[in-house]
Amino acid sequence: AAQAHSYTSLQLPGVKLLYVVSGRLPYRYGSKVLVLARGDTLMFDATALHGVEHIEEGPVAYLSIVFTVRG
Repeated sequence: AAQAHSYTSLQLPGVKLLYVVSGRLPYRYGSKVLVLARGDTLMFDATALHGVEHIEEGPVAYLSIVFTVRG
C-alpha cells in the first residue's frame, strides 16, 4: 500500500472541526502535536498552521468541517 505523506502546513480562514472515525494519528496545530484516535474531536482556529504528521495506526478516516463567516 502507498504511504501517506505528512501535510502540516494547511491554513484556512475560519474554525475547523475534526472527528476521527478510525485509526490513530498525530495532528499538528501550531506548535502543538495531539495524538488523535477513533472517537476524538478537535475544534480550532484554522488560520494556524495545521495538519496530519503521519499515520500511527491505519486505516485512518476523519470528518473535517471548516466554518467561515460570510460578510
